[in-house]
Amino acid sequence: MTQITDYNPMLPDTDQIIPAKEGGNGNIHHPGKYQNVIWQTRRRVPDGFENAIITALEEIFEEGAEGLDQIVSSLNKQRLFDKTGTPWTEVSFRQFLAVNGY
Repeated sequence: MTQITDYNPMLPDTDQIIPAKEGGNGNIHHPGKYQNVIWQTRRRVPDGFENAIITALEEIFEEGAEGLDQIVSSLNKQRLFDKTGTPWTEVSFRQFLAVNGY
């Protein structure tokens, strides 16, 4: 067996919203030669920006936020904007989650 990584290197490195329909038989695992690890659907380790969003969301939910408007408002108050430095809107945050929702 090979060493387990914290992502699946066989997954495509794309940020597409709709996943590809073609299968990857033999690319995701080789029968009898794999371990079922929790990262099997993750194509890479989250970067610093994504980790900051994850940490902020945990804190926001702990504070009792429930609606998207509260989440977006809190991220913007923390000045944790999108990757281009633009404040979040409900639309832009939904788009981000459609691509990056783990």
